[in-house]
Amino acid sequence: MLNRWAGFLGVFCFLLIFPLVLLGYSGKEHKSADVSASPGSHTWFIREDGGDRKQCTGRVDAAYRGKGSNQPCAFNHPYYLFTNGDYNNKAWVVEGGDTIIVRGGPYRMGYKGPNPKNYWGSCPGNPYACSMPPLPSGTPDHPTRLLGENYQSCNKKTQLFGGYGLGVVVNLSESKNVDVECLELTDHAQCTRVGAGYPASEGCRSDYPLSDYAGAGIVTNSGTAGVVLKNLDIHGFTSRGIIGAIGGEVTVDHVRIAFNGGGGWDFDNGRGAKSTPDAFVHASYLTVEWNGCNEEYPITHAVPAFNCFDQNSGGYGDGVGTPGTPLNFTCDHCTFRYNTQDGLDLLHVGGSLITVTNSASYGNMGQQWKMGAMRKVVFQNNLTVHNCRRMSAAMPGAPEGYHRYLSLFCRAAGDGIALSVNDEGTYIFQNNSFAGYGTTSYDIDCAGHCSKANIIFQNNLHVGYKDPTGGALPAIFYTAGLPRNPFLARDHNIYYNMRTCPSGGTERCVNPKIADMPVWNGEASLDGINFHLTSGSPARGAGVAVQGLTKDYDGGQRPSNSAADIGAFQYHP
Repeated sequence: MLNRWAGFLGVFCFLLIFPLVLLGYSGKEHKSADVSASPGSHTWFIREDGGDRKQCTGRVDAAYRGKGSNQPCAFNHPYYLFTNGDYNNKAWVVEGGDTIIVRGGPYRMGYKGPNPKNYWGSCPGNPYACSMPPLPSGTPDHPTRLLGENYQSCNKKTQLFGGYGLGVVVNLSESKNVDVECLELTDHAQCTRVGAGYPASEGCRSDYPLSDYAGAGIVTNSGTAGVVLKNLDIHGFTSRGIIGAIGGEVTVDHVRIAFNGGGGWDFDNGRGAKSTPDAFVHASYLTVEWNGCNEEYPITHAVPAFNCFDQNSGGYGDGVGTPGTPLNFTCDHCTFRYNTQDGLDLLHVGGSLITVTNSASYGNMGQQWKMGAMRKVVFQNNLTVHNCRRMSAAMPGAPEGYHRYLSLFCRAAGDGIALSVNDEGTYIFQNNSFAGYGTTSYDIDCAGHCSKANIIFQNNLHVGYKDPTGGALPAIFYTAGLPRNPFLARDHNIYYNMRTCPSGGTERCVNPKIADMPVWNGEASLDGINFHLTSGSPARGAGVAVQGLTKDYDGGQRPSNSAADIGAFQYHP
């Protein structure tokens, strides 16, 4: 069930500078795209057979015919949207509410070569900051849009690749009401900037002649709000996929953040800048994987991890990480896997609203999920496989020795899920499926004042495995600073092969008879675990009805007027 995806893929060494981005062209004449520009706004076109800022207007989806100036044709590079190429010339022609369509590509972002003379007019002498300025803000009704040419179906993404020391490809600092869609953001290098102990031959050269690397895909700050990130593949950067605080709503839809050397999505800009109290991420189909690993280039393996670093080797590697900050976060159908630290780490967030549904986390080297003392946590229909030493072993599709710099497996006590609570919050865990080893499955501690029961724990299914190093079965709960009974409700759960069996009339310690419960035979054993219920499973019809939880992980219907099944999956013959 947890089929391993074969996809593209630590010291805080990220480069935050100024940027923006685009791309695309197929080598043919194109019909004008069906773009509904807002009243008074313009549509800009980028295509490889276009011209420069002096040759073309950039406002017509046509090739440059080879002569004349100010012709009705597209620009041939995204940078002509903000520079005419003259020395120190840097000013947007794009205005808020405009649409940019990037055809073909790929397009190189940043310096044109590794030497000082290879600059654009907008960035002489500074290859690290040779990015687009922040994308101009639109309005809620008329956002500024940066689109790959296939944005309507997005069956193919337009590639923008940073290089020669570029700090970031797309700059959304202070940008409001902006849509970025159907783009692949990457670089064309496999050199290392985050980590320690690697030979010089694996490192990036950050002085002239520069190595052909880029630091990050997208940068944000506390002025970033009203942003839509849709159908993006952000991979292969030396530092982070996305970095920086946010200042309002960010909607994420079908975005992959993978194989970034420092971390995946890091809300910490390295200076501890906080997001605003109304900061809110609405994510669906977000995949965050293999961060803390540098991606090989050119890509020759199904899992292109050239090398990986953890905290013991100077790395970082959270899938999602934050400083101490407010940050509301919802995640539906999200996946966090094979990151060299934690999967989804919101432990330093407090007083916010967190909802995680129909999502999975597995194979991360630290905790799979971490949540701070929120105002409310809703955690339903999720899958967890706590196999935190998985990356110590060979991985099908990955190069031999990808893990040569890794050693800090099962960091932070080896617990599966870490949760902080206090009297101001409500914490709901219902219909989740969990398997794995480690010290404790749920590590729950007090952050503030804790005098009352406010945890609801129902319909959860657990399968334990002996720790492959110490041989002990996992404990279920570890609590610190909480009242003797912190549960407002703890009932209708199944525990199998755990260290202890909780008391309670509806708490059961039985074999859940799931579709595939592998026998342990090394770290790859749990790759194929399948939490779907068999016809003879004692989890069938043994749960309590949960108001509002009408579907299971697969989208299958749950009964509304009778007992639900226990775990993330409702049995369907």
